[in-house]
Order: sequence, then structure tokens, then C-alpha cells
Amino acid sequence: MSHFYKVSKSGDVRLLKSVTTPTQARKSNALASVTTMLGCLPNDFLSGWMRRQIWDMAQCGISWEECERRRYGMRQDVDGREVTSSEFGTSVHKALECHLDRMAEGDLSPNNGPYATYVNPFSKWFRDTGHELVAAESICYCLRRKTAGTIDVLAKDSGGQYVLMDFKTRSVTVGKPEAKAYIKDCAQLAVEADIIREREGLDYMPNIMSIVIAVEDGRTGIRRWTREQQQHGLDVFDACCNLYLTKNKMT
Repeated sequence: MSHFYKVSKSGDVRLLKSVTTPTQARKSNALASVTTMLGCLPNDFLSGWMRRQIWDMAQCGISWEECERRRYGMRQDVDGREVTSSEFGTSVHKALECHLDRMAEGDLSPNNGPYATYVNPFSKWFRDTGHELVAAESICYCLRRKTAGTIDVLAKDSGGQYVLMDFKTRSVTVGKPEAKAYIKDCAQLAVEADIIREREGLDYMPNIMSIVIAVEDGRTGIRRWTREQQQHGLDVFDACCNLYLTKNKMT
């Protein structure tokens, strides 16, 4: 699903729930989200896997609408309900956001909520490494690129420099969770880091990290993107941005 943001004359930015297409965005002078623009980047493995999922479900007599809803997979939530993978990921993200807000208020106690298994490994790592939260779910935008995005975690490291983090909940049956971070994840963070660099007038590029959380058991991996990878990710985003704006006549 595409998402679009609107920047007011005062500089405030908000998500437009009523705008869902490029045509509507042109009329509203809205900015496409970072992830919407990155949708131009193909993922052959995911596309093939999704088609197989839909085929298998259709063979079982499941309706097209239900196939669409289930196409990215289903998970058992912490309360035993079967939910879509995206719904599960959203719940984990919300639990992490709430816990970060608690930490910002000085409450450093472990999480004891229903998603504690998925929250506490990151929370402990964040504290132990001396990071300081600047903002959770912080919206940034770039009028030059006509895009906006929401940063899961904007923080400062132990040396006082900005760092951006993004949560990803993924299936990790074997290996380390951080191995399930991909170029699209890097590109998302890379452009947001560049936006923060410009916005804050920094003389350095903030570091970026993907926080990959295994849906099976909450194992958490930290993917620290190198400067070379970060620059490549920014190049990838700008290519997707140019393609998106051109094909949708939003230049």
C-alpha cells in the first residue's frame, strides 16, 4: 500500500490517510513515503514466494480477497490468534515504541508486557551501548526529493552523534537475525540519514542500523551498515525516487 505525507506552511508534516494513489498525491501536492518510492525496487524472491502462497491457497478454495490478505504469510500472535505477518510486525513495533517512550521518561525497568520477548533484547542492547533516545517514530521529509519517512528510532550514540535505527520483524529459522537485512532496508535508512544530516546541519553522516527481530522467538540482531553500503543505499534510493517521480508524473 502506498503512503503519502503533507507538509504544512509551518513545516509540520502528517500522514494523509485519505490519499492512497499518485494521482491523488499530485492533486494534493503530497510527498510519497520513502517506502512507497522503494517499491520500485523489485524483489524476485519475495514476488515468487508470494505467487506460490496465493496459488497454494487458491487450490484450497480460499477466496481471492482472503488470498490477498494472507499473501505475505500468517503468524500466531502472543495471545494465540492467527494474524497476518504485517499485523504481527505492527504490534511488535508499537510495543517497542511504547517501551522507548517509557525509557525516555526515565523508566529503565524491563518490559513485562505481552511482547516482552520481542522488546527486551533490543532495550537491553540500547541501554548497554550508551545510546540516548532523541525521538521514536520521528517523521522527516525532503522537498527536493518529494519524499517523507518515519524513523523508528532517532538516537545519539555514546559519542553524541546521531544514529538512525529501523525495526524489522522477520522469520529467522536458522542463522543470525541480522543476516535478514537487505539493500532496501539500507536504502530506507540511508535517505532518512541524509535528510537528518541536512535538517540538523551536521558535518557528518549519521550512522544507520537495521534491528532485525526474529518472529519465532524474539532473537534480535543488529545490522550496522558500513559507509560504503550506506552510500550505495542512498544511490539506490535516489534511483528509485527518480523512477517513481518520472513514471507518476510528479517531477
